[in-house]
Amino acid sequence: MPQHGEQIGPVPDWLPHERPLMPGSPSTPAFPTHFRIIHGLISLLIGITGSLGTALVSVNLPAIQGSLGLSPVQGAWLTTIYVMTNISMNLLLVKYRQQFGIRRFALVFLTLYTVTAFAHLLLDNFAMALLLRAISGVGAAALTALAMFYMLQAFPASFRMGALVLGVGVSQLGAPLARLISTGLLDAAYWHGLYALEACLAAACLAAVTLFRLPQGVRIHVFEGMDILTFGLLGGGLGLLVAVLGLGRIVWWFEAPWLGWCLAAAVILLVAGALVEHGRTHPLIDTRWVATGAFLRFCLNVALVRVILSEQSVGAAGLMQALGLAQEQQRLLYGVVLAATAAGIVTSAMTLNQKTLAPQFLGSILLIAMGSFLDAQATVQTAPANLFVSQALLAFAAAMFLGPSFMFGIGQLLTRGLGSIITFSVMFGVAQNLGGLFGASMLGTLQTVRAQSHAVGLAERLAGTDPTVAATLQAYAGVYAPTQADPAFRAADASALLTQQLTQQANVLAFNDVFLVVGVIALLQFAYAGFLFFLLARRMAASPPAPAPAPPSAPARETA
Repeated sequence: MPQHGEQIGPVPDWLPHERPLMPGSPSTPAFPTHFRIIHGLISLLIGITGSLGTALVSVNLPAIQGSLGLSPVQGAWLTTIYVMTNISMNLLLVKYRQQFGIRRFALVFLTLYTVTAFAHLLLDNFAMALLLRAISGVGAAALTALAMFYMLQAFPASFRMGALVLGVGVSQLGAPLARLISTGLLDAAYWHGLYALEACLAAACLAAVTLFRLPQGVRIHVFEGMDILTFGLLGGGLGLLVAVLGLGRIVWWFEAPWLGWCLAAAVILLVAGALVEHGRTHPLIDTRWVATGAFLRFCLNVALVRVILSEQSVGAAGLMQALGLAQEQQRLLYGVVLAATAAGIVTSAMTLNQKTLAPQFLGSILLIAMGSFLDAQATVQTAPANLFVSQALLAFAAAMFLGPSFMFGIGQLLTRGLGSIITFSVMFGVAQNLGGLFGASMLGTLQTVRAQSHAVGLAERLAGTDPTVAATLQAYAGVYAPTQADPAFRAADASALLTQQLTQQANVLAFNDVFLVVGVIALLQFAYAGFLFFLLARRMAASPPAPAPAPPSAPARETA
């Protein structure tokens, strides 16, 4: 019976700079320049593919719902179940890499993702669509790690921190790119064009990783029988929590009893999973580390930034929809967002170090606040061009935030020990995913409530005896005179048009409220995070410098 942590098979006689950082990661040989360029391009392809697929579905959900005859609730399930399986698979992915190797990891999960992407072209009912989106979430969970590993091969060791930032950052290009190209795809092949592009990109990724495989790493025995129980408890709890956050705003929080049952079951499963893990010798989740104040504050800050970044995906996108703007009219706006995202990733990678980690993190929060307050001035005459500056600030901030938050977490991991790599990988993903979902659901709920409140307030001001209102209704009725002979019907059409305009105005005012709330939260988090960084800097200044560690004599091994 193999022991936990026991090495599997022989390993090459690596030079010190070639050794993998830990089991499950590739070695880093000195490739020639043209090989480095190829690996960088493969990383870009994988990163964009992993995020573009789900972004295309989210952006074009109305078209997919219409073609399959789905209700809004069924459509919401398509995006929610993807996140449910994606967030749960992170519990096992690191161990899979450690035991079966990075090469098999790449081929197995990319093959799964590619086959599922092509199967989407055969969609004809809701059950099949739901199953395929769930499987896609499993396959796509591996793509972020692959993009990071390929990017590490593209740069020398002196730029390793920047390569990590680029590797985890390229996946952020998928969302604005999806909004930029969706119109052309829908015009060319309707919703089949969306899935055809995803399938072709997945096939290209599979071909690329087959031709240019990642260098060999160290494999060790890590899987245990108790992992199945832990995965069932924690994965099930996280999945139910995602379902509540993803569907709550659609079915409405207090009108669907199953939301409460799911939330209660999620709490029970997560607590049970934590208790099981707390008593294990080699747990998936290091509960003692997770329960520390430093780690909880780290996760809270990451989640809070994701909450306020929902201003872009929920606030700005929802405002454009409320104003009746088609995707074609927004293409230039999302071209600006795409450029700002790329600029943020590159800027963070080129400038990130120990001294700039805190300024980048705090600066990204401040940019979010600035962009939100700019958006809070929206009116019914607002055009996409009016949002160029604010959305560019938000996109740049979203891209710049990821690098320092990831590296700060890596720093905590190195302090704790590489045995907790699974804990970091899972919790970093959970904080981002749940933060984004919570932000989208809460901001969407706030917008709905405030829109109703504003609509009531505006309606109370429009008394039928008001001469201005009467004149407006008469003018609107005149618009329908050439096509409607009956005065009663013209009056009804005029009232409907006025109600439509009132609803639009109420929605715009509600989105302004959302933007203001996001701006205030961002300022509060800026103050909170700044205070934490100040305490950290003072504590580091007071502590004696640690001795330089001796160079490792053998590849590092995971003990978790």
